[in-house]
Amino acid sequence: LDEDQDIQPSEGNKDADLYTSRVMLSSQVPLEPPLLFLLEEYKNYLDAANMSMRVRRHSDPARRGELSVCDSTSEWVTAAEKKTAVDMSGATVTVLEKVPVPKGQLKQYFYETKCNPKGYTKEGCRGIDKRHWNSQCRTTQSYVRALTMDNKKRVGWRFIRIDTSCVCTLTIKRG
Repeated sequence: LDEDQDIQPSEGNKDADLYTSRVMLSSQVPLEPPLLFLLEEYKNYLDAANMSMRVRRHSDPARRGELSVCDSTSEWVTAAEKKTAVDMSGATVTVLEKVPVPKGQLKQYFYETKCNPKGYTKEGCRGIDKRHWNSQCRTTQSYVRALTMDNKKRVGWRFIRIDTSCVCTLTIKRG
């Protein structure tokens, strides 16, 4: 990337283009999940704080025995770890590790969520009737904006796929 090369996001709200809930530009590894994830946890905490102790005990998912259908893990991944990704046109692009900013460079980080291979759901989804259904926990992807380079060495902001959730897929058993 040349020093004088202008890497600007699309017109409009530039901050919104650069910062999604799963992408962060930072000089150091983020220590917390994305802000929107923390805000959701805080909202749940406030909702619980407004209940009586008895109601709170009975609404706690752990006390009701609620479990996720599929086990997942989430972590911040650097562009250096990611290296390549698939863009919206299906092309494989190189994910650039550093993004030039007026006072230097920032690293791109992606908050990825995927199925936990060490979890209890590697043999199928939790709570599914195995007599009638085949089930499988599968990592799904969503698009986020990242600074990338295509195979013609053109640098630009593109939407790329990253792992964002673990879902249960079902097929009916035949015979």
